Amino acid sequence: MEQALFGAPIPGQGLMTHGPGDRPWERPAEIDTVDDALAYYFTNLRDPERIDDIMTVIDMGLPIEPVVKTLTTSATMNGIHTLDVGLIVAPVLSEFLAAVAKSYDIDFKYTNVDPEKARTEKENLKTQMMLRMAIDKGIQESGEDDEGVALLKEMAATLEEETVVEEADTAAENDMDSPPEPVDLQTVKPKGLMAREGM
Repeated sequence: MEQALFGAPIPGQGLMTHGPGDRPWERPAEIDTVDDALAYYFTNLRDPERIDDIMTVIDMGLPIEPVVKTLTTSATMNGIHTLDVGLIVAPVLSEFLAAVAKSYDIDFKYTNVDPEKARTEKENLKTQMMLRMAIDKGIQESGEDDEGVALLKEMAATLEEETVVEEADTAAENDMDSPPEPVDLQTVKPKGLMAREGM
């Protein structure tokens, strides 16, 4: 009786579409060192057709960071190397592609993240947190009606309003880049379980 239990399917096994170890990333990686991974990438990127295609997308405005992330993620999923090796080689690949882009006279960027904007947002969050802590401390020491607490609340509200306005302006700029298509309500058909089709 107990031996039959060991051969029984595990819970959820019927939902699996593949057996354990069938996926490339579930097996041991082909490359297990950083040096071998770099040799693999440099050998592949030495192919003129591949590097020309990569430089084409970088020249079109795609930053280097997502290109490298795609390369390393694809290799990880195909069982070439592990995730940690991909994270270690990514900065080296970024610098390599930047050097190639310079040799092609391509105006490239590493990432879409604006460091100045990110720094400002971080400072705003830090200031908001400090104001909230000061408000809580002021309320504990002197109560809600204290003028200093009221001033701190006003400062916090102003800072939050500025943040909301900046986010709205950024969203509006993004919306202006791609205006929405007009929708003809006469041709829109209802969808979903409760749609009255065929009635």
